[in-house]
This record gives sequence, structure tokens and C-alpha cells, in this order.
Amino acid sequence: MAAVLKKRALAEYNKSFQDGPAAKKLHLAKKPLIGSSAAAFVGLLEKCKSSDEALQLLLRISDCLQFQESDVEEAIKKLSEHFRSEEDSVVRVKILWLFCDIGLECPGANLNNLIDETIHLIKNETSHKVIAQGMSTLLKLGIKLNDDKALMMKLVNVGKDNLKDTSQRVKCQCLQLISELYPIYPEADRTAEMTAEADAIVKLLGDYSNAEDARVRSEAFQSLLTLHERGQTLSADLYENVCAALSDDYEIVREVAIKLVWLLGNKYPDNSVTLQDGETTIRLVDDAFIRLCSAVNDLCMQVRALACTLLGTTRAVSDRFLLQTLDKQLMSNMKKKRTAHERGAELVRSGAWASGRRWADDAPGRLLPRAAVTLLPGGAAGAFVHGLEDEFMEVRTAAVDAVCQLSMENTVFATTSLDFLVDMFNDEIEDVRLRAIDSLTRIAHHIILREDQLEIILGALEDYSMDVREGLHRMLGSCTVASKTCLEMCIEKILENLKRYPQDKRSTFRCVQRMGVAHASLVLPLTARLLAAHPYIDTPEPDVDDPAYICVLILVLNAAQHCTTMLPLFDDHTIKHYTYLRDTMPHFVPQLPIGGSEVSSIEKSETEIDDSAVRRFFGTVLQHIDNTALSTNVRLKMLQSAEEQLNKLSEMEPLVAGAANFTALLARCVLALHAALHDATPLPAHAVQQLTTDCLRLQHQFSGVSEQEAACVWQVALRVCGARLLAADTPPAALAAAAALTHHAEVLDRLLMAAGAEPDPFTIAVFQQLSVGEHAAPAALARALHPLLLAAPLPQVPAPNLKIRMCSASIIEPATDNDTVLRFCAGLVTGVALEAEVWRVRDPSALRVRVAYPDRRVHARAPPRDHLRPLDHGSTNDDGTQNVRLLTKVLISHGVWTEPCGVDISVCLAVEEGGGRETAQLVELCRPVRVTVAPKPIKRGI
Repeated sequence: MAAVLKKRALAEYNKSFQDGPAAKKLHLAKKPLIGSSAAAFVGLLEKCKSSDEALQLLLRISDCLQFQESDVEEAIKKLSEHFRSEEDSVVRVKILWLFCDIGLECPGANLNNLIDETIHLIKNETSHKVIAQGMSTLLKLGIKLNDDKALMMKLVNVGKDNLKDTSQRVKCQCLQLISELYPIYPEADRTAEMTAEADAIVKLLGDYSNAEDARVRSEAFQSLLTLHERGQTLSADLYENVCAALSDDYEIVREVAIKLVWLLGNKYPDNSVTLQDGETTIRLVDDAFIRLCSAVNDLCMQVRALACTLLGTTRAVSDRFLLQTLDKQLMSNMKKKRTAHERGAELVRSGAWASGRRWADDAPGRLLPRAAVTLLPGGAAGAFVHGLEDEFMEVRTAAVDAVCQLSMENTVFATTSLDFLVDMFNDEIEDVRLRAIDSLTRIAHHIILREDQLEIILGALEDYSMDVREGLHRMLGSCTVASKTCLEMCIEKILENLKRYPQDKRSTFRCVQRMGVAHASLVLPLTARLLAAHPYIDTPEPDVDDPAYICVLILVLNAAQHCTTMLPLFDDHTIKHYTYLRDTMPHFVPQLPIGGSEVSSIEKSETEIDDSAVRRFFGTVLQHIDNTALSTNVRLKMLQSAEEQLNKLSEMEPLVAGAANFTALLARCVLALHAALHDATPLPAHAVQQLTTDCLRLQHQFSGVSEQEAACVWQVALRVCGARLLAADTPPAALAAAAALTHHAEVLDRLLMAAGAEPDPFTIAVFQQLSVGEHAAPAALARALHPLLLAAPLPQVPAPNLKIRMCSASIIEPATDNDTVLRFCAGLVTGVALEAEVWRVRDPSALRVRVAYPDRRVHARAPPRDHLRPLDHGSTNDDGTQNVRLLTKVLISHGVWTEPCGVDISVCLAVEEGGGRETAQLVELCRPVRVTVAPKPIKRGI
């Protein structure tokens, strides 16, 4: 038993105090330097005869790094002395590295002294490696003391002084230190001197963007970005210098320069920029957008992908430049229009033609610089076309995302880019196809699909990937089609695809449901043909179990909700089928005024769920249950009645099913525990096992439970653990039950402290018993708990909490009414396709697929992680739980059977009992589905 539990149990529940002599004070003497492990190695540094020995010793110090607070200063002093006497630069680098580790990890280290010592040691240093490590140490230590503005300025000045170093590594470390540690004040507190000093720092970092080494140039631009992220305002004057870096020979420079161009373009969108001709001016954000579009043709794949990503996040771009990204032809109005007189004068000045009236007027024109001649069109022309046609998947994916983000805010661009996104449905990479489908789903409210586009989209329905097909179903359900012919094409292709992939049935149902709601006016002229209805001839009644006919019914019935003129077209069997679907699949079929459902519709509107009414019902059901003045028999009868009524309430009102099931299950545990303790002399093992399972359900299957309610549940579970200890008939079972009891007591102790709740008398007695007899044998503990369990009053049932939700599952495939017998060779393996939906699970990794054979053999396996997918109609709930879809194969194998038998498959939740020595318990989330299996013997010979 934990010491904390014993102290709390004795202090709070025993209420016993002892007066005794005062505690004797202990004198703590300072231990010598050789006492701690790391300090001992530091003391041996002066005995090292070579640099290799010193380096090995420093490595051992770095591995353990355990100093007492009183030894830290002495260790730093000895390391500094060895630094001054050491000739090898590698050892000096390691010493400065140790300074950083000591300051960050060792308690009692004076960071200011470490910083001063590091500055002093690198002041006269000549090795570039040592100086670079010293700057890195100062940076990491300075971040811990960033509130000291004076110290930060001191470190920044040290960084400025070392910027003159010839090593690129030192320069990069200094630039990083200046950008990370320069103190930035809020704009309201800045004075003119502070602003001027900050501008000087920005100018200093900007000047190093012209350094000779590409790594220094890249770090200079990155330092400017770091300053901006920390709150420093960057001036628009940096724009020209940054744009010049877009043509740098090194991709690391171009990659950071692109980020700065995007930053300045979004920060100063309306500033004017003059183009190279010296006359035309455009907005800064438009020029930045054009330069990002030019970067889409960069030689480096990373730069192209980054440029596409940044294009999608650029805002306030003019429509003419935005639309130019989807057209490879240059626009004539991108440049300033000049009159015919101005064009003629320019032609004369250029000498392109001779008039014959002047001497040497046919001389050749001025020579053009080589950099001014480009073979490929620049600017925004066709940027997204190039990105979508790139050879690398990363660039195409970034381009698809960028087009989607820009289309969500611009209807014209969304309409123009529709053809390009549809073409991406034929991409060779599945992830790119999924991104294109998802992008089209997100911009569906801006677009209307034409017939030629639908041909490509519907052709992708034949994809082998289930993710692609379901994504297309979501997209078709969200989009709007242009005409009745388009809708007819969609329906025919969806029904044809359903025959090929019957496992997509539920996804197809959701698709046609949304299409019916969105296209009610287009479904109306197709109703008679879809339902095969005739005004004079009685047509045969379709099979209501046919998935294709169900799809048609869902489409028509959802359209009839918004087009009531469709209702007189329904035949009698259509109305009967509506009633059947309304009962079996109410979430797919809306409420319609046909089939005698008008009254129920009115009643439903009048009897909406009211929290106050439900609370009053709960209060009525649970009234007087906790009244101690009543006899135990009366309270037990009231609990039994409450359980029955709450179970009926959970069936009638799904929105409060979690709270009703929680309270009913707790009442059932109380009743079963009382019956097991008082009705049977030896406790029945099956009753105790059922009680344990119910307690695990209460602890792990419900979400939204308050701390007070959790404490009540764990107190009931503590009683069940005691009953489990009494029912143990073997020593291993008794040891496991005792460990579980101890674990429950520890958890309950923490819950009571967190909730501020008072424990019941039985819990207090158990705490006292465990604190006194910690090492008692399980048999002795059972003898002590038996009278406590018999004398304990009924546990308290908490007040109703309507926020409680229950984790549950529903197995869709295999169906419950499936009579097909699976035959396979005995000893081999056969697979059963399993599709299930799990709602409100806290940890999807705890899900298990349980297989129970007729001979009581049970196997539980965790499904692979990629077999768990989020539900498309809501994957995350308000209480943090998840809704997942399980698509997996259940492997079944057994020996020879004389006749076919049933194998039960269910979805469970694995619950680890921290104090138990047994395997994880399984909590079933749904009723098992039985699959008939017949293993046949292997045939020998030919």
C-alpha cells in the first residue's frame, strides 16, 4: 500500500494524535567534491595527461551529469581552469557544451555566472569551433533568462562583436543569437531610441543577407523571420533586397527568401512597387504573388512545394493576377497600355526601322543584357498549371491545397479552377486524388458540375481504393449538378458502382440522401421512371431488400421533403416501403406526411426533449432511494423499479440514453452486490464476475462523468473488489483480488481528494484496515472485510447528469440474419469481413475484436491502426471522444467439426486493471454477431 494512502488514512480517518518529544534536528554536513559521481570526474580532470583522456572524462561527466547544489560552483571553476590550460579545441568545445548542460539541467546552477564565464573564456579564443559553441551556449542559457533586458543586450553586443569572425558557423550562431535574444518591447512602450535601435538591428541582419557564404545569407533571412515572429515590425524597404535573393544560386537562400516575400506582401498589401520599366506600378501583394508564381518553376522541389503552399495563403490578390495562374497565355492588360503615338515614338528611338531621312537612323538597337532574355514565360502565367503538372507528388499536393484555399474565398477563381481539380482525379498517386476530391468537396458551394466534368468524376468511382470511392460519395453529396441529365448520369453510375462494390452501401446511402435534399426540383421529373410507376398499369412491386431500390427510395423520399408535389406520384407499395425504411433506417429517411404518420409527426414536434422534464423524471425515479430512514428492503425495491424505468427511458430517448444507462447500471450493481452478499453463503463466482464486468463498464464505458460521480462508482467498485476477495478459492486468485483491492483503494483515495467528497463508512474502514495491515495475507484481509461488507449500508446513487454519454458500437457487416455457412479446411484460416461503427470512444487503440468459439475458446485481437477510420459524418465530439469506423478482416481457424456451429464476433474495449495480475478485461460495446462456420477435414490424395 502506498505511503501516501497510509498517511492520509491515519491522519483523516483514525483521528488519533500522540504527544511526544520534539523531533531531533539533523546536522547536514557538506559532502566533499569527490562524493557525487559527476563531481568526482571533474576532480580527476587535473590528473589527465592527454587531451584524449580529458575528452573521455568529459564524456562520462556528460552522461551522468549529477551534481549536488553545493558542488556546482566548484565544478564550473575546475572546468574553467582546465579550459584555459587545454590546447585541443575539441576538449574546449566539450567544456562549453557542459556549461550549457549544467545550466539547463542541474539545480543550483547560477546562470549569470555561467554566462559571464563563457563570455570571458571565448573573448580571446582563436578557434572558430570553440567560438561557435560558446555562442550556442550563450543562446541557450540566455533564453532561460530572457526577462533580464540588460543581460539580453549584453549578449546581443557579444553577438555583434563576433559577427566580424571569418567563419560562417560563427556568423550563423551570432545572427541566431541576435534574433532570439534581442529584447522586443510592446509598441505602446517603445520610445524613439528603442525604435531606432531596433531598426539598426534589422538593418544589420539585412546587410548580412549579401554575405559571400550562402549559409550566412540564409541565416540572415531566417533571423529576420525570427524577429518578426517575436513581434518586431519589419520595414517594407527590405522587399527589394529580398526579391534579389529569389534568384540566388542556392536553394536554402531562395527557400527562406520566399517566406520573407510572402510575409512582406501580406503585411503591406497596398504599398506600390515600380516594375523594371520604371513606369508601371502595382500593389506590393500583387508583385509578391507574381514572384511566388515564378518560384513554382524553380529547380528545387522543396522550393516549388513551398511556393505553392504560400500561394494558397496569400490574401487580397487582384483577380487578374489570380486568374492568370490558371492560363499559360500572357494577358495583354497586365502591362500599362500606351497610345499609338507613344508606341511609334518608342519604335523610332529604338532604331528598329529606318526612315531614310536621317543619317545612320538604321543603326542597330541597344544591346540587351543576357539576364533580361528569358526562354520561359515568367510571372503568374500558368503557375498552378505547372504546379498541378509537376513530376513530384509533394508539389502537386501543395498546388491542390493552394487552389482549394484560394477557391474558398473567390467564387470566380473556384469556377475557373474546377476543370483543373477534376483533372487531378486521374492522378497516379492516391493521396493526390484524395486531396483533389476533398478540395472539391470544400468548395462545393461555389460550383455547379457540368456533364463533361461529371464524366471524369463518375469514372473515378471505379477506383479500387475505398477511401477514394467514399470521398467521391461525399463530394457528390455536397455538389450541385447543372441539369436533370447530370443527375440521371449520377444515379445510374452510383447504382452500377453499388453492384460492383456492395461494401460501399452505407456510404452510397448517405450520398443519395444528400443529393435528394439538394436537387429536389431535378428529382421530380425523374420520380416516375426511378420508381417504375405508371398511371394506368400496375407495375410489379420491387424488392425492398435490394440495395439499389433502397438507394432510389432514399433519394426520392429526401427530395419529397422539399417538394410536396412528388407525394401523389407514390404507389401504395412505395408508401409501405417508406414506413418500413422509416422504422429500420430513420437517419436516412425523413418524416413525411404519408402512411398515417401525420399524427406522429405532430406529436414529435410537441414532445421535444426538455432537460427540465427529464430532470424531473430522474428526480421522481430516484426519490427516497438514499433516504436512510427507510428500511433496506424498501430501498432495494425502489432501486429495482428505478432500474426498469431508466432502461425504458434509454430506449425511448436516445439523447439521454447515456445518463439513464449509467444510473440504471449503477443501481443494478448495488442490487446484485447486496443479493450476492446476503442470499448466498459462499459467494457465487459467476455473480462476482458479472459485478466486476459491470463496474468496469461504469468506470470506462461512459464519458462526461463528474469527479463526484466517479468517486461514487469507485466506492462501489471497492466493495466489489472486497466481494471478489471473499469469493477467491485459490491462492493465485486471492493474490490477484488483494492487488486489485489495493489498487482501487489508491485510485479512490486520489479521486476523493480531487472531488472533495467524503467517503462512506465502508471506504473509511477499508482505508484503516489497509493502512494497519499492509503486509497481511489475503486470507486475513478477507476475514477482516467480510463483516464490514455485511454491515455496510447501501451505496449512494448520484444525482442524474444529462451530459453523460455512453461508448457503443454497431456491427454492420456481417449481418445478423446471415445464414451463409463459411466452409474451409480445418487447421487453415478464413477471413470474415467486419465493418463496425464505434461512437464516443476515448482511446481507439483500446478497441479489440473478440472471437468466441463454441468450445469456449476466446480470442481478442487489436485491429491494425490503419483499419480504424474517422466517421465521415462526425469524427470528434464535444466531450473529446471520437467516432471511428472499423474496417478489418477477422481471421477464424479451428479443427474439424461434425456440423456447422456459430462463432460470435463482437467489438470490445480492453480495460487494464493496474493492480491486477491478470490480462486486460474486455467490455463488450455491442451484441455479438454470430457467423456459421464449418471446418471440413483435409482431403488426402487426388
